[in-house]
Amino acid sequence: MIRSLPVALILSGLALPVAAQELTVYGGAALQFTAYPDSETKSDLNGYVELEFSGIYGGIWAETSSQSDANEVDLYLGYRGEAGALSYDVSYTRYFYPNDGGDCCGEVGLVLGYAVTEQVSLGTEFYVDPVNDTNSAYLTFDVSATDQLSISGEYGTYDEGFGRFAEWDLGVGYALGEETSLELRYYKGEEYDGYVRLQLAWDTTILPR
Repeated sequence: MIRSLPVALILSGLALPVAAQELTVYGGAALQFTAYPDSETKSDLNGYVELEFSGIYGGIWAETSSQSDANEVDLYLGYRGEAGALSYDVSYTRYFYPNDGGDCCGEVGLVLGYAVTEQVSLGTEFYVDPVNDTNSAYLTFDVSATDQLSISGEYGTYDEGFGRFAEWDLGVGYALGEETSLELRYYKGEEYDGYVRLQLAWDTTILPR
């Protein structure tokens, strides 16, 4: 149950103008290949469009997968900002699975980050689904080893079924250009075996240019 959105946008290292006084439109796409312990490999293609004005943002994220029941569409709305070295992001995300029941659920998220140095940042993430009475919490870190190379990871727990489970991930990212990046990440949890994911991502500012 690793969070995909909006945390994926934050960890991608996008330079988002928190206090912008004009409408800004972002967009991006990612191609992912996931290798599981049983030799099964899954491929996914996802993309998003997001609008932001003065810290208030909203968007749509969609993914099509080689496993059709994993196809997903997310609608989200939130507010983000900065106070010195502290960054904050409050959001609500609604999850839809067109081939697996449609409207699944929604959750409120709070993401806090603290820039320890220009190269090192730490964070916490909290997510609550008030309808299903489930929640999750994570500790995160991000280290910019060079202008192109970064290392990031997280550790936390989440509710599912009748239990509470821990999980963690660790990844290495490399900026191929100003808008493209490559990332290799390993995921492991108490409820599932470890797996590896390779992602090629493209993120850009559509308006203004």
